[in-house]
Amino acid sequence: MPVRPLCISFLILALTLSVASCGYIPRQVAGLPADTSWDALPLRKWLAEDRSDPVALSFCAPPVCGPGLAVSVIRLTGKDAEITDALLKDPERLARALRSPAGRERPVKTLITVERLRAGPYPGFAIDLAPADGSKRPAYGAAFGKREGEALTVVLAIGENADVVKDTARQVTARELGT
Repeated sequence: MPVRPLCISFLILALTLSVASCGYIPRQVAGLPADTSWDALPLRKWLAEDRSDPVALSFCAPPVCGPGLAVSVIRLTGKDAEITDALLKDPERLARALRSPAGRERPVKTLITVERLRAGPYPGFAIDLAPADGSKRPAYGAAFGKREGEALTVVLAIGENADVVKDTARQVTARELGT
């Protein structure tokens, strides 16, 4: 008879561990191709720092997927949501802050271009960052956000091709945030 209580205890322990580990199972970003070129990272337990709630992160790396691309979905609250919402509506503020040498002895010489974007009802922007000396290839980003009460859900895409980044961010925004 002592085997039966041990089995029940083992089953309860296994169930508890299974439920507790669900936060480590990666969630694929919606709106991306459902093939093996895209991988997802289990961010929920790794990156939460009481400032944001990572929802999903997927990436596609060369040579399988060219150019390289990463797409994430995060949820912000409080002051971080307010600041990010303002930047989504006026991305030139972000560009000015990045160009500013505040707190640095030598300003970073980077060419920064921003452009306002819309994905349905959601405000957003595209940003291009490149070294002024042309020593490295530029990086491109696009972001869109949706307000839900005090929370702001943001879709962010970063990659090596401006058009691919913008298109992907719009596709993911439609699926993750709705149209």
